[in-house]
Amino acid sequence: MSGFGLVLGGGGARGLAHLGVWAVLEEAGLSPQVLAGTSMGGLVAAFIAAGASAAELRRVSETVSWRRLIDWRLGTGLLRASSFEAWLAAHLPPTFEELRLPLAVTATDVLTGRQVYLRSGDLYTALRATTAYPGAIDPVPLDDMLLADGGILNQVPVDAALFLGVRKVAAVDVTSPRPLELPERRRRWRQSPPLGAVQSLRRAVDIMQAQLTDARLSLYRPDVLLRPELEGIDLQSFRRGAQAMAAGEAVARAELTRLHALVS
Repeated sequence: MSGFGLVLGGGGARGLAHLGVWAVLEEAGLSPQVLAGTSMGGLVAAFIAAGASAAELRRVSETVSWRRLIDWRLGTGLLRASSFEAWLAAHLPPTFEELRLPLAVTATDVLTGRQVYLRSGDLYTALRATTAYPGAIDPVPLDDMLLADGGILNQVPVDAALFLGVRKVAAVDVTSPRPLELPERRRRWRQSPPLGAVQSLRRAVDIMQAQLTDARLSLYRPDVLLRPELEGIDLQSFRRGAQAMAAGEAVARAELTRLHALVS
């Protein structure tokens, strides 16, 4: 298959950077032939695969209440599945086959510990599964599997795009953790714990995902890898969506020559 694949990584609110990347690609006339994504990246990829423009995606992201729709705070225990599916139904077709472009999203079968590629059948269930962040959203049953967030094993699924038939890939990674800056009052290590239990767990997950992502990207190297500057934006910083989008736009513009080379 000619053309290139666009791969969008997971990362909660950090994934809103994908909208900025898409705006630059669309403006430059660079349309992917296939899409792949994980978690928030899978959700954005589904909209692009359905034909959504950058302006439409931005409008959707600015009008939805992410906290009411998807709650990634650890310990909350559930996703409002019916609300999420109703929202998906208002914007997306019900099956992969009805999308304009081929799409694959990743999930993790928590029963077997294996990664799963979802690319046919029920789109809404697939998107619920790929966004099922461990400890915050219940895993999603599908056939004989119990599916959770694809980022557990494959945060930036370059291999999924290659499996769909393209030879060139542009990937957006929004998971790489920077050194953690603590407030001054938390730097007195012996007087009080510097991090709470939830923040410590989330930080540990971020570090593990980043290390695993680097390892996988060394095996499946994208032709262009975009890593937006997302300082201060964590999993649930949806109020900083404009900042995330601007960061995605900036990194895409900086690499526009290499992005154009994907179709030359």
